[in-house]
Amino acid sequence: MDLSRDLLVEILVRLPAQALVRLMTVCKSWKSIITSSEFCSLHLSRNRHTSKILLITRDRGQCNGDNDNVPKEWYLLLNNDEHLPADPSWLVPFDFPCFQCQDLTSQHILGSINGLICISLIPYYLWGDVEANIPIVLWNPTIRRYIRLPNPTFSYTCNSSIEFGYDATTDDYKVMVIRRVGGSTTTTTPALEFHIYSLNSHAWRGGFKICPPAGTGERGDRRLFGSTGALAGGKMHWIVSNEINYDEVELDEMELLCKRSLYSFDVAEEVFAEMALPEEELAHDKVSTDPIITVVRDSLHLVQGTLGLPMYWTIWVKMDAGGSCDMYWKKLYRVDVTAIFVCFLKNGEYLMDKYPPHPSTGVVDDDHGVLAAYDPRARQFKDLEPLSLSQQRAFGSVRSFNHQESLVLLDR
Repeated sequence: MDLSRDLLVEILVRLPAQALVRLMTVCKSWKSIITSSEFCSLHLSRNRHTSKILLITRDRGQCNGDNDNVPKEWYLLLNNDEHLPADPSWLVPFDFPCFQCQDLTSQHILGSINGLICISLIPYYLWGDVEANIPIVLWNPTIRRYIRLPNPTFSYTCNSSIEFGYDATTDDYKVMVIRRVGGSTTTTTPALEFHIYSLNSHAWRGGFKICPPAGTGERGDRRLFGSTGALAGGKMHWIVSNEINYDEVELDEMELLCKRSLYSFDVAEEVFAEMALPEEELAHDKVSTDPIITVVRDSLHLVQGTLGLPMYWTIWVKMDAGGSCDMYWKKLYRVDVTAIFVCFLKNGEYLMDKYPPHPSTGVVDDDHGVLAAYDPRARQFKDLEPLSLSQQRAFGSVRSFNHQESLVLLDR
């Protein structure tokens, strides 16, 4: 007896994306269902709980100044189970293709949204004020399909910020480039403008000036957008810091000039806004890390730590007291731990890059780190990373993105 289409959809939507790709060859009717936009969207919404964490870490030689033609990176997938404690079996290598590009020096992952990964292919000569075209690719590793963005009419410099976002109102994936125009880094403040690529139109729009304006032109007030934008509530969020010419700034001015703020960008409306950061500061006798903006269960979190021993991390969450004008930061807790924060896990643990003790002396070894899950309730670490990898990669170089298997791009 033939299954009705509705019943077949209900069965297929429960299967993982890789299995569905194989089932497309069963018959034309199944392929028609699986490749439809409606089914791809339904499958995505039904399988959000299966997300994993994509980890990117660099080779130690690159951070130590070794001059390789192609800087080496490792890509790992970390399971993210809500109900189980982290385990070393969660960490597996991630098969990452090499996209061909003339004069390519590296591939840089900009973000992962709904299983779609945004990658920039960076030429080796992009340094200082040199301008260049940077090929950008949207890649779905599950279905092994990618789209290369059309070449824009503008050029990039090393000061350009490239970000990846999603507009749920139109089911559109967007790439945004923030770049300097005019001015220079040593005189007056250059203006900032942004350009937008839309996957739905497969075209660039751009030249929009950022509002509110980025800086007043005074010394130390040239704003820099930090990567990578955290997406929450339909908005991307960045920590924005003042660019300082350290040769011109006295030590007693450093704290005053090195101010940070939080900018948001509404992906649907394409509008910028500035948001306040927590008023509480870290102890004055501690040098702080750059704040980390991340999303946990659709809520915006800010994490900031101290440098030097002993280390500690402070965690805030953005609260809504009834409207956009009533939002404030609530301090959740302080974590006293000697490690570099990477990301939150669904089970309440933290993924951290910790200083391991030397196996023979027991003294903390700051030459390399080990990825470990930290349980804040038990105040204990569990090592996840094999020693063979931890000794090769650069300590503190780990970046993380949420990632899930999906059928995005299958209907395009």
